[in-house]
Amino acid sequence: MLYSIFNNLWNLWWSLYLINVLHTPASIVGLIATIQNTSSILFQLPGGIISDRIGRKKVIIVGTAMRVIAPIFMVTATSWEWVIPGVVLNSLSSIYMPAFNAIIAESLPKENRGTAFGAYRMLTSLPSIFMPVVSGYYIERMGLEQGVKIGLLMFIGAAIIATVVRAIYLVETLDTEQVKEYREKESFNGLIQAFKGQHKTVYAMLLVAIFSSFGVRMASSFLSVYAVDYVGLTTTQYGLLQSLASGISAPLFLVSGMIADRYNRVIPILLARALGPIDSLNLLFLDNFNHLLAAYGVIGVAGGLGGGRIRGGGYMGGPAWNALIADMVPSRDRGKVMGLMATISGVISLPASYIGGSIYESDPYRTLFTGAIIEALAIPVIILFVRDPKVSQKVTD
Repeated sequence: MLYSIFNNLWNLWWSLYLINVLHTPASIVGLIATIQNTSSILFQLPGGIISDRIGRKKVIIVGTAMRVIAPIFMVTATSWEWVIPGVVLNSLSSIYMPAFNAIIAESLPKENRGTAFGAYRMLTSLPSIFMPVVSGYYIERMGLEQGVKIGLLMFIGAAIIATVVRAIYLVETLDTEQVKEYREKESFNGLIQAFKGQHKTVYAMLLVAIFSSFGVRMASSFLSVYAVDYVGLTTTQYGLLQSLASGISAPLFLVSGMIADRYNRVIPILLARALGPIDSLNLLFLDNFNHLLAAYGVIGVAGGLGGGRIRGGGYMGGPAWNALIADMVPSRDRGKVMGLMATISGVISLPASYIGGSIYESDPYRTLFTGAIIEALAIPVIILFVRDPKVSQKVTD
């Protein structure tokens, strides 16, 4: 919640800041996003392996502490070249994400895991209901340059607090026997074998993550820029749209988890992916603010149902998504399997941001439209290949 409050003060407007303040070409904005994605990819898998080897808590604390350093480079940058060290360091902090997802999964009751994930997402998403519109008004009053820089400074303070709180209060969930077993048996070959031995639905979910991450990364860096420069929205109006979507999403996280536990984990995943591409398409086809309000309400439903779309927890996140992974992957392998999935999908979608930026310079419309179409390719994969093992077992019985 602390991250969400202060991250929204600057992150939503970061691409706009790069283009309008640091005078960065759109293709370079895409390149910077590609560098950030590259760095995240490089550290996701090692983070998962290390968390299975030494435990979750240590990795989380180190990764959180890295977020204190990265914004220093970004706030002092006078040109886009000096932004890159901060972007790389910020991505390095992603080393703790597999451990973070694993420690949450292992801290929740198995029989109500989907509902518990939903409750967690709902509570941690509460600030995102009001912060986008607050940040939009804040940027409008402060100015883009000053507003982003002050937002980065406040984010540094939030990262310091988060590091201290996690160091004091997090409880390790990987027991000593599991760690001992891992140290005795694990190797790179063991990593590959662990992934090869997973349920076939895990591979289908990996393919879904690939399509989704490629499509979203292609367009997401330019949505706020397009909304302001081409649709003609003010930062306050665009922030209000984000707040509306988040406000609808937050209570639906809990509903999503309950649906996942009671009926089927796949239903929320499918609904979220089916509605996700609207995030880009509505800006292309709607220029009336009232119509956009209705469209972003639909986006909020997609995010709340949470099959892995950004507001549902990232490309591979959300209550139903995380619960399904936790059901199928043993605890001893969970960190590295999550890390390997993030690495594979990230490597394949690596060029997406740069491609999107290069296209955006000549045809912004095509960037957003192509990203939405690629993201939509995940829908048939879910329908045909993603299965909830518990439901399949009931049918068999």
